[in-house]
Amino acid sequence: MSSQKPKIIAHRGGRKWAPENTLAAFAKSCQAGFDGVELDIQRASTGEVVVFHDDDIGRTTNGVGLLKDISFAELRRLDAGSWFDEKFVGEQIPLLQEVFDLVDGKLTLHIEIKNAPYEYPGIEEDLLDLLNGYRHKDNVVISSFDHTVLARLNKLAPELPTAFLAEGIFVDIGAYAKRFGATHWHPSYHSLTKKAIDDAHQAGLTVNTWTPNAPREWSELVKANADGIITDDPVGLLEFLAKVKAV
Repeated sequence: MSSQKPKIIAHRGGRKWAPENTLAAFAKSCQAGFDGVELDIQRASTGEVVVFHDDDIGRTTNGVGLLKDISFAELRRLDAGSWFDEKFVGEQIPLLQEVFDLVDGKLTLHIEIKNAPYEYPGIEEDLLDLLNGYRHKDNVVISSFDHTVLARLNKLAPELPTAFLAEGIFVDIGAYAKRFGATHWHPSYHSLTKKAIDDAHQAGLTVNTWTPNAPREWSELVKANADGIITDDPVGLLEFLAKVKAV
C-alpha cells in the first residue's frame, strides 16, 4: 500500500452514525477529528440557504413536498432526526450559517450546491454572501454536479476552491477543469480508475471520491493515491487507516 493517507471526509456528516445533514452529525464529526465534512445546500421558498440533500423532504423528515416550495419557518417545524433514531428526535434542518457557526474552521467544509433538477437562480451569490462572513473560507471547497454554477462562481470569486462532481472518466480532464477554474475533482468511486486519478494529479487536481464505504474499497483508493474519501462511515475509515499505518 501507498504511505499516503487520504483525507477522511464525512458524507453529509456521516450517514452511518447520525441523521444526515444535521447539526448533530456535524458536531460528532468535529469531535471525532475528521479532515472534513460534506454537505448539501438548497434554498427555501423564502430565500434562506439550508442544508438538505433530497429535493423531496419526505425521506428524512416528517413532512411532505419539495423543499424549494416550503418556507423556512415551515421547514424549521419538521423533525429531521427521529427517522434515523429516536435519540435524535427534534433535530432540525439547519441553516448553512448555523453550520458555519458550529464548525468554525475545525475541519474543511465541502459544500455541494444542489441545482438540478430544480434550479436556484443566484444561489452561488447567496453562498458567497454567507462565506464573506465566515472567518475560515480558506478552508472551504464548493462542489456541484451543475458545472455552469461552478463557472459562474469562478467568475465571481476565482480564489475559491471548486470541485466538479461527476460520474465517468474525462478525456483531457485538465483542459476540462480549466474551462471553469476547478481545482478539485469529486468522482464517483464506481466510475473511477487509478489511471484517471493519476491523470487528474498530473493536471494539478485534487481527487476526493464518493461514496466508498467498505475496507476493500478504501484499500484500493489508498493504493491509487486518492487525496480524499467521502464516506458514510468516517469512523470505520478512521479505524481502517489507523490499522494501515500500523502495518
